[in-house]
Amino acid sequence: MAASYQDFTGTTSKVKDFTFPYIKQSDIKVRKTTAAGVVTELVEGTLTSQSPGQYTWTNATRITINDDPVSGDTIRVYRDTASDALVGTFYPGSAIRSSDLNDNFTQNLYVTQEAEDSVDSAVTDAASAKTTAAAA
Repeated sequence: MAASYQDFTGTTSKVKDFTFPYIKQSDIKVRKTTAAGVVTELVEGTLTSQSPGQYTWTNATRITINDDPVSGDTIRVYRDTASDALVGTFYPGSAIRSSDLNDNFTQNLYVTQEAEDSVDSAVTDAASAKTTAAAA
């Protein structure tokens, strides 16, 4: 089971509840894949007319899609943790706090889970392509 994303397939519900943890709300992304295979990254917005976006946050683990999903679409809510800098930074002479250590290890764990999920998806896609090619 994927640790960094949740797929919603064959549903026309606008509400998407996900269960995986994240560090910052900005680490959560939403992608729509149509039945024809067209992939679109959805843009977060607000419910105001100035910036409606394509989805909004209802609470910490719930996203609402603003347009009605089509039953053949797959909506993926996924985590994309920043890996370019550590969450906590340590300086000479300063105290090392357990919360900073925990935050850094959590960030490392999430980035590793995301990489594993990407590799698993790539292996599955490659096996499917091999089967299709062999049948042709």
